[in-house]
Amino acid sequence: MDTPDGELKVSGSAYRETKDRGFHHGTLLLNADLSRLANYFNPDVKKLQAKGITSVRSWVANLVELLPTVDHAQVCEAVRDAFFAYYADSCTAEHISPAKMPDLPGFREQFAKQSSWEWNFGQAPDFTHALDTRFPWGGIELHMDVDRGVITRSQLFTDSLNPAPLAALAQALRGQAYRVPDIIAAGEALFEQFPEQQSELQQLNAWLAESIR
Repeated sequence: MDTPDGELKVSGSAYRETKDRGFHHGTLLLNADLSRLANYFNPDVKKLQAKGITSVRSWVANLVELLPTVDHAQVCEAVRDAFFAYYADSCTAEHISPAKMPDLPGFREQFAKQSSWEWNFGQAPDFTHALDTRFPWGGIELHMDVDRGVITRSQLFTDSLNPAPLAALAQALRGQAYRVPDIIAAGEALFEQFPEQQSELQQLNAWLAESIR
């Protein structure tokens, strides 16, 4: 979008092609809270770093800044009409949702697949995640490498006076899927081995569950 301040980004898109079809999804900033959006565009690089291809960063704006009266229905209509004009054809648009799926062969199976953890994390680019916090019994710094949704490396640093259960947790996380139930299970499996530190492990589990949710 051209403005007196220069070009501003109002959308983002992604594409995928298979043998017999193409997929496109994207976003349009209609009237978003840009102060909150900045938090998502600029995460703490120490915390989470993707190893895949990153999107192009640029200044953003809302469409209402260009046309104050624009609304969601108008945007949908304009996108539909532009699509029909480009392909010189038209059809009746379908609204698809989990409660109203089209009667197409394999659609439900594909929807379930693309809603699954295996698709959204197991197929994701490799990334690293660094976490740190402080408990009454000591500070924690945990570093994880995640490849195809699986924790391949984990290192934990602490100034706790009893680091043995924490080191055991770091070891137990290796090979686990990067998802809350698996990480919680890895921590709970150590309760019997370290009964006197069960409270600390429970606190650590709760913190991890909240941090990666």
